[in-house]
Parts: sequence; C-alpha cells; structure tokens
Amino acid sequence: MLSKTPYGYKVAFRIGVMIEMLPEEETLDTWTEMLTVQVMRNVNGYTLDSFYAGMKEGWMEMCSRGSVQITERGHEGLQPTLIWSQICALNRETGQPENTWFKLSIPNGVLVLVQKAFRFTPTDDDIATWLDFLRDVRVDHRLQALH
Repeated sequence: MLSKTPYGYKVAFRIGVMIEMLPEEETLDTWTEMLTVQVMRNVNGYTLDSFYAGMKEGWMEMCSRGSVQITERGHEGLQPTLIWSQICALNRETGQPENTWFKLSIPNGVLVLVQKAFRFTPTDDDIATWLDFLRDVRVDHRLQALH
C-alpha cells in the first residue's frame, strides 16, 4: 500500500485499506507516535479544501484552544495534494498533547489520507523528518477503497 514504510515501524492494526503503524516498541493502548494510511471512496465528492475544512471543524470542537494550519499545497504528478497540521496542547479525551500532520490527495475520486500523529510535542527535527516523509510517500490508490 505504501511506497515506503518507516524504519522501525510495524503494522499494529489493519482493516480493509486502513493501516495504523507504530514504532516497534509501542502498542495501540500506549502509543506515542502513529502513522495511519486510509484509502476511501470519495462518496461525498470532497475537494481538498472541503475535506480540510471538515477536519478543521472537528478538531476545533475537540480542542477549542488548538490550531489547524495548512503547511503546503503540492502535486504528485498532476494530482494536487494538501499537507496540514492539527495541534492540541492538551487533548481532553486522552489527557495528552496531540500533534498531527496530514497529507491528502483525491486521485480518480478516491480519498488518500496519510497522517503522522504524536502524543507529545515533537522537535523541529522530528517535524522536518516527517514532513519530508509525507512529501515523498506514495499510496497505491488503485486498491479497492473502503465501502
């Protein structure tokens, strides 16, 4: 599904064409870092901007003092992509900070979302490393999308 898997990561959960990967020493119950890939039919006809707006609204409801910011707009071939961050100093559901970077594309009517989440405040080097990963990673969107 992914063009590259991060070194030291394992698949911790998979259902359909959604996978969650964690550092090898972490578990789903106690994770501090997670990489998630989802491939879904775009049944609602989202654009990059409308999907982002919905994610932003949901995040701000969950974390009213949080922030959501577009990091960059790019392309994979002729396909536009959007990368953004969602930051919450204290997620009231988990009692921990949550910092997530997303990459979205919608090739051929299929939503392809890759997200890197931290339950701590990552360093600038962590952010730079994972933004490079998001820019470079490719997902095979021709897989059968979730129903």
